[in-house]
Amino acid sequence: MTDFELARKNMVDCQIRPSSVVNPVLLKSFEDIPRELFVPEKLQHIAYNDENIDIGQGRFLMEPATHAKLLQEANLKEDDIVLDIGVGSGYSSAILSPNVTTVISLEVNKRQMDKATRLWSELDLCNIALVESPLNNGESKHAPYSLIIINGSVSEVPQIIFDQLANNGRLVTIIKNPKQIIGKAIIFAKDSHGHISSEPLFEAGIPYIKGFDTKTSFQF
Repeated sequence: MTDFELARKNMVDCQIRPSSVVNPVLLKSFEDIPRELFVPEKLQHIAYNDENIDIGQGRFLMEPATHAKLLQEANLKEDDIVLDIGVGSGYSSAILSPNVTTVISLEVNKRQMDKATRLWSELDLCNIALVESPLNNGESKHAPYSLIIINGSVSEVPQIIFDQLANNGRLVTIIKNPKQIIGKAIIFAKDSHGHISSEPLFEAGIPYIKGFDTKTSFQF
């Protein structure tokens, strides 16, 4: 039988901390949130492996080190209003929850949404709101957001999503050419005048997220 508490500690100590993740609140989220609950039961024995885990319906949990590095580079703030896109079974939003004020979680798959809602309730995470909407449209009703996260690789970011980012806000994702295996983690920033800039962060081998067939976009 897998000792999930020990596996979770090893994930943080052997994968996340060595990746130069030092934010104490973020580290505590990874230490506290039971990752194994967010994957299918048959895959729980590999929940803490250093790899992306396919959870079905075009969704996956990002490998822990890359996920943690991406969130640290996003510079999470207590007063952030976050749009978390493509949440699947809800792990990404669960990690964000203790670090920010509100998480608007975007998903379209009913099975994943039902599981996410149940797990957030069981874990008493009360600042997450789930919205059903096509991922590449974002969620304009609750915009603007100080932080937007896309949980997977995309070839480009739709302009409609940049439009939902607040001035002085940030957006993080992985940008990958369709012919590439390895992409780049990118942080986009919108200045006080609404202009978008981008900065490459690190290389990342993260799968494409289903639901981002885009036409109008900002390309890196």
